[in-house]
Amino acid sequence: MPRAHSSSVDDGDAVKKEANALVSSSTALPAPRCKRFSLGLAIAGLAFLSYLLGTAVMFFHLPSSDFFRQAFQGARAWNERQQLPPIPTESAPPPTMSIDKPDSTFDGFTLYACASLDVSSTQAFLVNMRGEVVHHWAIPFSKVWPSPPHLRGPISDGFVCFFDVHLYPNGDLLAVFHGQENRVNGYGLVKLDKDSEVIWKHPRHIHHDVDVGEDGTIYAIAQKTVATMPAGLEDVPTPSLVDELVLLSGDGKELRKPIPILEAFRDSPYAPLLAALGTQSKHDLSADVDPRHVLDNVSDNLHEPLHMNCVRVLPRRLASKFPNFQVGQVLISLRNLHTIALLDPQKEAVVWAAQGPWRAQHDAQFLENGHLLIFDNLGSAHGSRVLEYDPQTNAFPWWCPRGTRFGFLTKQRGMCQRLPNGNTLIVSSEQGTIWEVTPHQETVWTLLTNRFINSARRYRPEQLTFLARDIHARP
Repeated sequence: MPRAHSSSVDDGDAVKKEANALVSSSTALPAPRCKRFSLGLAIAGLAFLSYLLGTAVMFFHLPSSDFFRQAFQGARAWNERQQLPPIPTESAPPPTMSIDKPDSTFDGFTLYACASLDVSSTQAFLVNMRGEVVHHWAIPFSKVWPSPPHLRGPISDGFVCFFDVHLYPNGDLLAVFHGQENRVNGYGLVKLDKDSEVIWKHPRHIHHDVDVGEDGTIYAIAQKTVATMPAGLEDVPTPSLVDELVLLSGDGKELRKPIPILEAFRDSPYAPLLAALGTQSKHDLSADVDPRHVLDNVSDNLHEPLHMNCVRVLPRRLASKFPNFQVGQVLISLRNLHTIALLDPQKEAVVWAAQGPWRAQHDAQFLENGHLLIFDNLGSAHGSRVLEYDPQTNAFPWWCPRGTRFGFLTKQRGMCQRLPNGNTLIVSSEQGTIWEVTPHQETVWTLLTNRFINSARRYRPEQLTFLARDIHARP
């Protein structure tokens, strides 16, 4: 303390001496101050010149334009974060139910994850048929990655959510992180135990969806930005956000080099489907997207040719149902191309693809009867719908809702699942609603979360061995 006080007195004397010197000089600034003034002008001039050069580089798309663009976007994102209120991290309020017909439902446990502005979104909830939470997982992004090596700058926990989750029988949880503070949405993949402790983490731009094969191999989707396209894809606009298929071992290690999806199409008989990409416009979403919303959007001024949003590996137990497909081939959904396709990881090529009445579709999956189930976001004038599609006949044996009545609409996300008793679980993400319908389209169960639902799946009771014996799907 005495030393600090002495320093303060010395500083005061120095100020007085400088003030007296200024008073005594009526014609010019003292030499030291003149030098400081000149130095300030030089720095300001250099900064202004750098700004002009940076603007010119971006405008004329010179080699360093991508670096400057990222810097400007980072500064804008930082400024937006300073203006937004912090997001609380308390648990989400329980969901509510409006319909439950026990005689007609497939009883199990429903796992879901939501995006929200008023509570932490890095949480997943497991509920019984009464909507009661029987288990939940929660972890701040900053606890997983205090300084994420694959992302720019500090990341606010309130801008990150669980976008997809996969539950193991022992209670371990795979969670895909999405965020809204970098050029890409994919913030990585983490495996948690039943107590929400980190088992391992994978610092790549994993996004949207994850699947686990019969042998434990993890199939995930990764994003990266590119400034130029490889040979044969020159018509695809750049800069672009492109997708890759990533294969991981059960302990989170990469098993092989990621497979680029655009090249997999280029090297296949389905390459003509890419012709439409040359006419795509940039996805400038800044005008109508609140930066606080954690949705599957991309940064402005960045093309996204495919927007891969789903990955499902064909298991051995279903191989006989799909005579034209092979075990280990991967079903993918490409929203911006309105296409579902089958990727052979060994050949690194697309071996089957289809376009149909669906538009901006999600959550394509194999069914026990040899058909595919697809969530069709925008293919109908009457709202979103779920389509059952026969890949051999191109017919649609079942769809919901039938007729011209308006059922539900979600432009973003959306999910579907065929349950063992033939019922179908439908998720309308933007409406925050999960419901179960019979083959005759009778609604027999609903769950209202009042939040954007990123992911939801129903698990059979016998699949979840970590739950205590006194926890029942229908208490």
